[in-house]
Amino acid sequence: MIGIKPKHKEGDPRVARALEALEIKYEVDKDGDFQFGFNLTEERSQMGFIRSSTFRFGEVEMREIFSIGLKSFGPFDSRTANFLLEHNNSVKIGAWATVRDAEDSHLALFTAKVAAELEGELLKEVIVAVLITADEMEKRLSGRDDF
Repeated sequence: MIGIKPKHKEGDPRVARALEALEIKYEVDKDGDFQFGFNLTEERSQMGFIRSSTFRFGEVEMREIFSIGLKSFGPFDSRTANFLLEHNNSVKIGAWATVRDAEDSHLALFTAKVAAELEGELLKEVIVAVLITADEMEKRLSGRDDF
């Protein structure tokens, strides 16, 4: 996998056009990635992200859409990690992954890798699926609404 760097600090203009067409308000972070929030219910909201950087899988240019479901100040315990892995078997698109952030916290991300050119209703469906899946896990494992 070879990463393709975004050409613009303000983010990939294809993502900006796609989100604007869907009337999704967003901000672009210092890395050029897009972030946005959705109110899922009256009590719950969730942040989502679309990376400007892309990668190639064969002949297809792809990018990542993700949302944070859980944060830990150390590695996730084996029970939580196994639960996330088992949950991967029940989702239609996407999977759980763990990463460390700049503060060395551990994050459980629900992430979907999609064609870089994805737009319209299919893009919206993937975004909603990612956000709902991450929020449901956040609610189940922490009981909070942090992300």
